[in-house]
Parts: sequence; structure tokens; C-alpha cells
Amino acid sequence: MNHSNDNHLADNSSANISKILVSGDSMSPLYHDGDILSVDTDAYKNSQPNIGDIIVFKHPFTKDTLLIKQIAEIKTNGNLYVLGTNAKESTDSRSFGAIPLKSVYGKVIQKEKN
Repeated sequence: MNHSNDNHLADNSSANISKILVSGDSMSPLYHDGDILSVDTDAYKNSQPNIGDIIVFKHPFTKDTLLIKQIAEIKTNGNLYVLGTNAKESTDSRSFGAIPLKSVYGKVIQKEKN
């Protein structure tokens, strides 16, 4: 599977807010290659995810790779169906299925830079 056009992220952690560098355009027009995002790594410790949340999670097959996608559906078993906003450039639940909540790294809370 080729992920060269997908959003891969670099992590620069501090406390429960991490700064993430976006690489790729699978979330365009929301986020673009080079954007820096703030991610709350504790967002789902005391609350549940919602449809529409933008999350960072571990790739289901490449555990050292983080992806960014939007929650499109919450399955009855608690798994999350996630999609990129740029379908032509996105590897998402259409190819790897729903992801478990335990694979979520955090919730995007703010874009720092264009």
C-alpha cells in the first residue's frame, strides 16, 4: 500500500497537547502539507468521540505511522469509521475498515500554521 499522498505526521509532544506536522493532502482543504496542528492526547479519557471530530491515530497496519482523518461514523462496537476530506488522496476506512478507539492518539483542537 502506497502512503506517499496520505497525511503522515511528525510528533513533538509536550504534556497532553502535542504539536503535529501534517505531511500530505488527504485532509485538504481543511489541512495541508506543512500545517502544524495542536492535538489533545487526553481528549477521550473522560469523554467519547463524536462524528465530525478530526483525530490522529495509529495506522492499522503500520503501527509507527500516525494518520489524521475525520470520524464519519461510530459503529455499534465502538469502532470508528474515518475518512479523509480529500477522497482521491486518502487512505482511510474505505480501504482498512473501522479503527478501534484504543488506536486513537488524540483529537485535533487547533491549526497553528498554514
